[in-house]
Amino acid sequence: MTRSKKTSLGIFIAIGAFLLTKIKYVLIVFKFLKLQTLVSMFIYLGTYALFFGWKFAVALVYLLFVHEMGHLYAAKKIKLPVSPALFIPFVGAVIGLKEMPKNAKDEGFVAYMGPFFGLLSFLPAIPLYYFTHEPFWALLIILGAMINLFNLIPITPLDGGRIAAGISTKLWGVGIIILLAFSIMNHSPIGFLIVILGGTEWYKLYKKQKSLHNDKMEVQELEQLVVKLKNGSNDLDFVQEVTDKVKQKVTNQEITKILNTLNTEIEKMKKDIYLQQLSGTLVLNEEHLHPNQQVIERTLNNLEEKLLDYKKEIQTTESYYKTNKKTKIQLLLIYIGLIIALATCYYYSQEILMNYPEIQL
Repeated sequence: MTRSKKTSLGIFIAIGAFLLTKIKYVLIVFKFLKLQTLVSMFIYLGTYALFFGWKFAVALVYLLFVHEMGHLYAAKKIKLPVSPALFIPFVGAVIGLKEMPKNAKDEGFVAYMGPFFGLLSFLPAIPLYYFTHEPFWALLIILGAMINLFNLIPITPLDGGRIAAGISTKLWGVGIIILLAFSIMNHSPIGFLIVILGGTEWYKLYKKQKSLHNDKMEVQELEQLVVKLKNGSNDLDFVQEVTDKVKQKVTNQEITKILNTLNTEIEKMKKDIYLQQLSGTLVLNEEHLHPNQQVIERTLNNLEEKLLDYKKEIQTTESYYKTNKKTKIQLLLIYIGLIIALATCYYYSQEILMNYPEIQL
């Protein structure tokens, strides 16, 4: 393989690996010590050095590390707990968020600080090339620009999609078209995978927002149900009848599961009472009913907790992507500014590399 093809392959593998890390941007939580960040970094470095040379490997690790440090800095700034960075060969560098940001504004901030730090990471290479005329510095610029530009495509789970979410989730549709076109032209399986993930996330959000009104009504009905069941918990037939009617309308699976559990427990209680009636040992008094009431109360308390979680989920869906005009403008200006700056650096380094045919892309 020629040096030119080898360098080009290395860059596209690097971009693909970096895109893969974004699949795990929120979902993966790595509970590793900081020592393992260092160990994984050296393993990552050695793997890429073996295939593409130590200079390329060092450049890639450096660019990924600084990019992820941008996310880390932003997350700590808004007090989001994170795990230490972990480097995985042919996957990338990952910093796991242990909990979601509170809103799209915070998510956008965490997202754009990655490409912003990524931009800062290779800016020193511009004067270094100017003074040394060493093509390696131009390669560092183009690699950094390409990685961060690709990552700014407005599709979740990439950083661009998370920034765009604070402006308008409709931009995800633009991102899907852009990445789909790129994936077709470059036969990129990773690109297709991210298109599928992004499209799925967009569809899920659309469904959630469309069903908001019905979900709110469901919560109100369930809250009334809990009050009604607590007031009539002494009457097993009443509790079972009301539960049977309501659970047929409930769409939340966890709440349906609790209602089914409640019905199962009531069936057991009624069976025990029936058997005791047959044996003539049943004494219907408060002392006998007390254990049954405890079971019902525990189940209803569990139902209240799940109902509270359901209510919070609905409130999050309703308010998470709502940002004021000022925030939208700020995110848009930052987003456009990053794209222009990175594209300019890419063009600048591409012009330089034209003078070095052996490492042209």
